[in-house]
Amino acid sequence: MEKMLQVLVVSCRLENRKALLRVFEGLPINTYCVSNLAQAREALATHKLSVIFCEERLGDGSYRKLLSEVQSSNENLRFVVMLCTGEWEEYLEAMHLGASEVIRCPLQPTDIDMALIHTQHETRAVRAAYA
Repeated sequence: MEKMLQVLVVSCRLENRKALLRVFEGLPINTYCVSNLAQAREALATHKLSVIFCEERLGDGSYRKLLSEVQSSNENLRFVVMLCTGEWEEYLEAMHLGASEVIRCPLQPTDIDMALIHTQHETRAVRAAYA
């Protein structure tokens, strides 16, 4: 039996949350949805997460703050940035800062699927390395 993937969606845009939840439907995924960085920090403190899907800009800051906090906590989390307004430069910056994936809005099911597939492959590789 496949383990449930614990996913945090950090999005202030209803259309992005709905797009992600549609793709997650029927998959072994437990999803937590929040709309700002403060709520994301609370979710990080209370849940063992596998992947975070985070919009580039939120009402109380940028994905950069959350990504930096996740990296400094030494958690083995995949971090997917959802670019709603950014272009190529923003994509490169997100990857340089340590994002696992960067996907563009409007969100496409294939992009979401690929981010999940990469997460599963990386999780298996980490488990194999410590087995």
